[in-house]
Amino acid sequence: MVSKVVQRIVWSVGLACSVWQCGAQSRATCLYGESFMAESLPPDWTGLPTTVERLDENGAGTGEFVTAWQVGNAVGANSAGYFPVPDEPAGNTFAMVNDDAPPCDCAMADVSLFSPFIDLAGAGFPALSYRVYHDGLPFNGDASLWASFDGSSWTLLEEIPPMPGAWQQRTTDLSDFASGPVQLRFTYDDGGQWASGFALDDVCVFDRLPHDVALSQAWVGDATVSAFNTGTRSLGYSRIPIEQQSPLRLSARIRNNGTSVAGEVQVVASISLNGATPVEITTTVATTLAPLQDTLVSWETGYLAAEAGSVSILLTTTAIDQDEEPSDNSAQVGFAVTSTSEGNHTMALDNDLASAVCGTDAGFSAGCRYELISGSSAVHGISVRFGAGTLPGSRVQALLMDGNLNSLSGSSNHTITDADLELSFAGGSVYIPLDSTFAVVNEQDVIGLVRCLPDSGALRVASGGVAALGSSLLIDATTFSITYPGTTPIVRIHFSDAVTGLSNPAPSSSILTIAPGAAEGTFVIHGVPVGTHGPLEVLDVAGRLVERRFVRPDGHQIILSMQGNAPGLYRVMLHAAEGISHRWTGAFVLPRGL
Repeated sequence: MVSKVVQRIVWSVGLACSVWQCGAQSRATCLYGESFMAESLPPDWTGLPTTVERLDENGAGTGEFVTAWQVGNAVGANSAGYFPVPDEPAGNTFAMVNDDAPPCDCAMADVSLFSPFIDLAGAGFPALSYRVYHDGLPFNGDASLWASFDGSSWTLLEEIPPMPGAWQQRTTDLSDFASGPVQLRFTYDDGGQWASGFALDDVCVFDRLPHDVALSQAWVGDATVSAFNTGTRSLGYSRIPIEQQSPLRLSARIRNNGTSVAGEVQVVASISLNGATPVEITTTVATTLAPLQDTLVSWETGYLAAEAGSVSILLTTTAIDQDEEPSDNSAQVGFAVTSTSEGNHTMALDNDLASAVCGTDAGFSAGCRYELISGSSAVHGISVRFGAGTLPGSRVQALLMDGNLNSLSGSSNHTITDADLELSFAGGSVYIPLDSTFAVVNEQDVIGLVRCLPDSGALRVASGGVAALGSSLLIDATTFSITYPGTTPIVRIHFSDAVTGLSNPAPSSSILTIAPGAAEGTFVIHGVPVGTHGPLEVLDVAGRLVERRFVRPDGHQIILSMQGNAPGLYRVMLHAAEGISHRWTGAFVLPRGL
């Protein structure tokens, strides 16, 4: 019987793009572009109506008027729990109308966002690309895109279809407006019903070239299969035990932005394990692709990681004709391979970035579905990251269920402590051992859950990363109704007991020696034992994360480049990859004038 000790975990994938789903690089050449990076709408964009009236809980007007169109991020969008815009990339900002969150709880009937007039003179084949989040929930809100020469007579370019749980990358032909300036208008209408909202980002007007394929999204896993289809192993894991690997499957959405048919469309996957020389695997994914058409493809690479560590993947698409705009041909994805000695033997779907919370005071269970393959594996425990709104003294239980929600194992109730919350808010997870391990005999799905009973106190589970619809679950404790969140609860399963030193789970520390390096703006970190490898974090004086990466020191030292950072005091933390049973800390001052 495993002792009921809550153990502490920190693990970072440490990749340039550490989520299992990524977008491609942005286009290098935009005739006009807007990414909504400021705190409010750009001055040349107009939202109408200018203000809308706030409603009370019964839908009656309050007499208070607020700005309809805002600029914000995923945390603000989903602050009321009804508009789960994926935090992709992390911390990204966008323009939005939000039907049910501060500062608005409003009727969003026929609201519009107008671009400035964009000069298309000289553009032979202009087109528009943009990202949009429009889930149409819960009562089928409508969204559309219009264009006008004069700002008064409008032509419908496209109805924007709803797509729950994911940003859409869309491209629209503007050739009919090539003779002069054009104004764009994005509209949203909640139909007078309670709805979620509409978000817009990365607007780019560009001139199409004859040969231009783009890789707009990429995934680890099979994105062509619904997560509700449990007969096919399709989910992409951000962390996977080495013995639970199956041959790596990748997916990509590829679009032909050119004016000519693209032939022999291929994707080159450059796969590197722990920074070693990449392995390149080339796959033909389409024989032809018509202009302004896209295709969602998935293929098996045959790759299996030979050891635990970080796997980084650079995907690049090509066609038979040389691409004339290669800036949008690539995307990066990655994941971590874990083991008994590295990464806490974790299996996870989240991206390790807590961008939202889930749960209610009425009681709930939250977790994820995991597809297991047969072998000698056994699930030992479940870890969870608690979110803002959780109070010490709340009680939680870990549950392991089969795909039909029949119990396989569970834990005793755990009372949340201040130390648990401190760890969670610092980016760690709290490990709860199961009363009995569950041996994986056959291929099957299991569901790892944490349960908060209605009378157990205030509790929230942190979540991060886009959840393929059907891969994550929220279960109401009273009605037992199941909903499928768009953001992944940070609830993970472990195939061995995580973190060593059960009698003293708090981390022990050693001091790093940090000195200026030979090159300007570099520092040399001394004092790390040979062979140590794990997440390295650099924080500024305010505690903000400046850099995080997975490192394998060469001998006793690590080279750290700080070129381009502001002068001041910085802290360095290096966590052992087995968890934070040991960590090394140090500090240095970056002088002015670099």
